[in-house]
Amino acid sequence: MASSIGTRLVEAVAARDQLGLAACFKPGATFRALIPPGLRERTEADDAAALVVGWFADSTEFELVESRTEEVGDRVHVAYRFEGVEDGEPYVVEQHLFCAVADGLVEAADLLCSGFRPRERE
Repeated sequence: MASSIGTRLVEAVAARDQLGLAACFKPGATFRALIPPGLRERTEADDAAALVVGWFADSTEFELVESRTEEVGDRVHVAYRFEGVEDGEPYVVEQHLFCAVADGLVEAADLLCSGFRPRERE
């Protein structure tokens, strides 16, 4: 269960694929995200996907550098880290999702985000 939906989620975020990400969620799924400006909540798959993809839409570079998926009791934990560039500024960002999954799709997800943290260019 964990590896399949986790892989699909990460691949969709990495590709900034809004339709692919929405397809990971059940219709009517709930999504809560704690990001540095505060809590964001969405109650539909399309709205949740648009929110996540929108965070990275202005990045001119965007590379997945690490990800993992594991089960934590009855939840799926998905974590990923990206390095990117936005407005000429290099950043690193890490997000963790804890998901309730039913029939292979996310029905509820809680996300915690590091925010875009400055990084040195290589």
